Amino acid sequence: MYDKHLDYFIRVADCGSFSKAAEQLFISPNAVIKQINLLENDLGITLFSRTNQGVVLTEAGKSIYQNGKRIIRLSRQAIETAKNLEKIEVQSIRIGTSLLRPCKTIVDMWMSVSERYPNIKLQITPFDDTQNIYLKIIDNFGKDIDVVAGIYPSGLWGNRCQVLQITTVPICCAVPHKHPLAGKKQLTFQDLYGHDLFMVERGDTSYIDVLRDEIEQNHPQIHIIDVPAYDTQIFNQCEIYNTPIISIQHWSELHPSLITIPCQWVFTVPYGILYSLHPSKSVQNFIEAMKTFSI
Repeated sequence: MYDKHLDYFIRVADCGSFSKAAEQLFISPNAVIKQINLLENDLGITLFSRTNQGVVLTEAGKSIYQNGKRIIRLSRQAIETAKNLEKIEVQSIRIGTSLLRPCKTIVDMWMSVSERYPNIKLQITPFDDTQNIYLKIIDNFGKDIDVVAGIYPSGLWGNRCQVLQITTVPICCAVPHKHPLAGKKQLTFQDLYGHDLFMVERGDTSYIDVLRDEIEQNHPQIHIIDVPAYDTQIFNQCEIYNTPIISIQHWSELHPSLITIPCQWVFTVPYGILYSLHPSKSVQNFIEAMKTFSI
């Protein structure tokens, strides 16, 4: 990091003598003189005035002395910092992302705290939204994908994974552009009277089942059409059949022909991070960091 001749120079300057410096360095005075001569030749500067009583720094030598000590100190600090960084094991967290399970919300949250965790790096891994693939990912967390962000719970998961709840998100409706309700800023139950409404079949998500109960018991004028666990094809059918569907704001960009509209009801669904029942140390560290945002 710096010219090692500086060490000899600093020692001679501190001792005021070649012989005294040689004693401390456990080498001969001639060896010390040789090192100083080499440094002066390299720099093209006379560093010492030689006298019978010892050596005295020249004005140029005084400047090199002050800056040289600073250079040595900064070099040692730089090396120590580099060694400490080398000791930190980089932990890569593979976040799965898809149209129905976008990772943007979690990544945005992470960016606000990432400086505190320099050893944790995120790796975005896309996957298809088919139900079979999603369940396979959950069953094999840690193999290709470590975590996935999304709404939960789903009855299809059983006890296949753990979840860190981050927040709750309002249940909305997505409406095709050509639908009569598309111009609404907010929907009520009454707005949906006389209309079909796609809703995931009972047993998939308990929080949506609570909304279903409310509709079936108190708003029978809404015609619920059961659909299987959501995938992109379900949203395509909404556009094809011009039918609203129960949705959330996170899916507002999923289909260009659908408009996500807030609803005047208090029904919500949890949103969080899904991860393995037996997470690696890296995933545990990531989850601990993300608990900053958990409710």
